[in-house]
Amino acid sequence: MGIYNRDYMKRPSEDDEERAYGSDEKLEAFFSGFLRRHPRFFLYFGIGLTVVVVAAIVLAKTSSK
Repeated sequence: MGIYNRDYMKRPSEDDEERAYGSDEKLEAFFSGFLRRHPRFFLYFGIGLTVVVVAAIVLAKTSSK
């Protein structure tokens, strides 16, 4: 078996594949991976934002009295 028959010589490395992507593609890959791992992110974010807005309204009304 010669050096040219080895499998690792035929396949491109994963590092080369990452370098081939543009910055937009890297960002898209990051967000799609993030949303695949955390599918309810926007639900929790929306609930948290609603709680903060309601708390700010309550705080504003109580502090004005």
